[in-house]
Amino acid sequence: MKIRNILLGLLVVGVLQADDLTNGMEALEVGDFKSAVVFFEKSAKTGNKMAQQNLAVMYNNGYGVEKDTQAASYWINQATDKSSNYYPSIVPSNSFN
Repeated sequence: MKIRNILLGLLVVGVLQADDLTNGMEALEVGDFKSAVVFFEKSAKTGNKMAQQNLAVMYNNGYGVEKDTQAASYWINQATDKSSNYYPSIVPSNSFN
């Protein structure tokens, strides 16, 4: 029973991450950059690598936020953390330094 509850909890967390990421992508598609940043930050803080990469690009370019290369560097470093299996293919980890 405990294992079932743990697996169910992990599934719910994964769905919530996807929802914030999806909502962020939808906001981005309609040009609502400020909302996109809010959703990406929620997802990024839970470890979603794609959301972290998206935040890095948004901070680097000033989309929906004030341009902040330190924040961009932080988020791209989170997204390319070598302990994960996810490496963004379009942004080298030293792009924002």
